Amino acid sequence: MSGFAVTRWWLVRHAPVNNPDGVIYGRTDLPAIFEDDGLLKRVSAALPEDAIRVASNLARSIDTLKRLSLSQRDQLDIKVIPALAEQDFGVWEGQRWAGIPAEQARMFWDDYASSVPPGGESFNQLAVRVGEAFHALTTEYAGRNIVAVLHGGSIRAILASILGTPPAASLSFDVAPLAITRVDYLDAPDNPGWRIGSVNLML
Repeated sequence: MSGFAVTRWWLVRHAPVNNPDGVIYGRTDLPAIFEDDGLLKRVSAALPEDAIRVASNLARSIDTLKRLSLSQRDQLDIKVIPALAEQDFGVWEGQRWAGIPAEQARMFWDDYASSVPPGGESFNQLAVRVGEAFHALTTEYAGRNIVAVLHGGSIRAILASILGTPPAASLSFDVAPLAITRVDYLDAPDNPGWRIGSVNLML
């Protein structure tokens, strides 16, 4: 693989959130909970030390990345990218699904990728903004390791962009808290492209 840049992404979903009421949260800034120190240590040990460190602007993303970072310098150098945040569910944020009018909920789930919650965004819209930010960072940090602690929706959108599939196809991927998804961009002069090493790797 010598002779051209390989950009390595380490995509980690944030730690579980504290959501005892089971409310809808996308942009709602619910805090992460850190109950499994052993898992945090295993994930941290699997990540490269010399990486660019990226998080969305939501606390559960930033706080998880801080827990996984090896040094105080790494924690200070986190690059916060709002465009990588989770889907915005608009006026449904903070509500339970049981409280959403039945007809609205049915129409939403019938076409999840395209449906727009009142005042929010669709998964397709999320996929556009996340994809643009992801590819811009890949260009900016070509040849580097990039550790990004993101959200389930954001990681699925990245996979759809890499695979060249409609965003809806990526909704089938399971993305567990603190699981690692590994993707590389090979900037080969004759045949550049993406390689997926693992999806939802749970240590």
